[in-house]
Amino acid sequence: MTRTLTPLGWLIAGIALLMAIALIAWGWNNLWAWLPWSAEARLDRAEARADRAESDASARGLEAQGNAEQVRRTEAYGDIRVRVEAATAESITQARSAPDAINPLAADRAARLRNHDRRLCDIAPAGCPAAPGAP
Repeated sequence: MTRTLTPLGWLIAGIALLMAIALIAWGWNNLWAWLPWSAEARLDRAEARADRAESDASARGLEAQGNAEQVRRTEAYGDIRVRVEAATAESITQARSAPDAINPLAADRAARLRNHDRRLCDIAPAGCPAAPGAP
């Protein structure tokens, strides 16, 4: 004796068949996704390369900015150094050629030294202490 399905049975069988087809299609897609030549794997590699390139570009930008700042500081230091050496050489020449170079420190000699100190402080104020009694 052969029995046929009722309409409810056909509905349940159809839904089961659709679910089976969907499950097989999903599994088929995931079955090949792990292979290195699959579209998903290529997309992952391309995204990783793009992220790496963006990170490298950012690092190169920061590096260039740091190098420019270092060059600026080095040039500023070199300028200060040249000015200090010029002021010091002038003071040394004056001190050696002064008639009182071998005598104990006199008032005009002390004034020359103070003047030189003031000039050095004008060039590089960060290295000078505050004047006594200054606010």
